Amino acid sequence: MNDNLHIVCLDAPSPPDYGGAIDMYYKVKAMAELGKKISLHYFNYKEHRNVEGLEKYCLEINAYQRSKYLSSLSIFNPYITTSRINKALINKINQDNYPILLEGLHCAGIIPYLRQPSRVVLRMHNEEAAYYSALALNEPNWLRKSYYLIESGRINRFQHKLDHHLKLAVLSNNDLGIFKQQGFSNTHFIPCFLPWQEIKSLPGKGEYCLYHGNMGIIENEIAAEWLINNVFNQINIPLVIAGKGISGKLQKLARKKNNIRLIFQPPSNELDALIKDAHINVLPSFNNTGVKLKLLHALFYGRFCITNNQGIKGTGINTSVYTAETAEDFRNTIITLFEKPFEEEQITERQSIKELYNNQTNALKLSAIW
Repeated sequence: MNDNLHIVCLDAPSPPDYGGAIDMYYKVKAMAELGKKISLHYFNYKEHRNVEGLEKYCLEINAYQRSKYLSSLSIFNPYITTSRINKALINKINQDNYPILLEGLHCAGIIPYLRQPSRVVLRMHNEEAAYYSALALNEPNWLRKSYYLIESGRINRFQHKLDHHLKLAVLSNNDLGIFKQQGFSNTHFIPCFLPWQEIKSLPGKGEYCLYHGNMGIIENEIAAEWLINNVFNQINIPLVIAGKGISGKLQKLARKKNNIRLIFQPPSNELDALIKDAHINVLPSFNNTGVKLKLLHALFYGRFCITNNQGIKGTGINTSVYTAETAEDFRNTIITLFEKPFEEEQITERQSIKELYNNQTNALKLSAIW
C-alpha cells in the first residue's frame, strides 16, 4: 500500500479537547509514527482551533473555509456535509491517487467529486442521525430543537444514499452493528485514538466522587443536575463537578447542597489529578451515541468507575466498570464502593483496556482497511 495518505478533518484537530478532536489528533500522530506521509486538510472556522503540535507529523497542512449557512442550505442534504464541499480541497486531493481518510460523515459530501472514490475510508465519529435526534430531545430552545430534528432527517437520508460498499471505520461495536444493519458491508471497528496509553490509576482511597465533562453540552449538564438532585441529595458523600461551561443554573443548584463542589474549567493536568485522586468517578450518560471519552479517561487514570448501560454500550469494555441504572442503584453502589480501597489487582485488570485502545495497534488495523 502507498505510504502517502490524505487525512481530511471536519474541524481543526488542535487543541484535542473534545471527543472528535482527540480521535483526529492522536490518529494523525499514530499514523505518522507508523510511517505514513500525511497531507493534512482541515476546515478552519473556529478562532481558537488550529493544528498546533501536528506540524512535525505532516508533509503538508492545508486549511479550508467552511461555507456559511445560507450559501450551503439544501432542502435535501445536511448542512454538516454541504458546508464542507470545497472545490480547492477536491482539486488538491484529485492531483494524485493516494488513499484518503475522511474524518466524520461531515466530510462525505466530497465523495462524488473524487477520482477513484474506492480509495476513501470514512471515519464515522457517531451515528450522526441518532446523535442529532438525541440533541433535539435534550434541547430546551425550540429553534435549536427544530434545527436538530430537521438536520437528523437530512443526515439519515444522506447516509442511506452513500455507496454501501464504502469502507467505514467506526468508533464502537454499537455503531458497527448499526451500520451493518443499514447495509454497509465493509465496516470495521477501530477504537478511538487516545492521549492515554498507560494505566495510571492509584491504589488506596480517595475522599470524593467526581463527575467531569463540558457542561456547555446539554446532556452533560443534565447528567450533573441529575446527580445533584437524585443521587447525592440523599447521601452524605462529597461530589466534585469539574469542567468548562458551568452555567449559572448549575451553580445555583450546587450552592444549595453542602456536599457539592464545582471546579471551573480545570487545565488538563489538574483534571488528571482530580480523576486520579477521586475515589469514584460517577459518569451517567443520557444517550448511547458514540464513545464516552470521559469514561475512558477515568479508566486509564482513576479508581472506581460507575456508569449506566448507555455510558458503556459499544466500547468493547466488559471489565472494571460498575453499572447502575436508577438513582437508587447509583446511591447503593456509591455507598458500597466508598468504603472499599481500590486494589492493585483492579489496576492489573485494566490492562485489557490498555490493549484494546492501543494507538499503535489501531493504526495498523486502520491502515489494513485500504
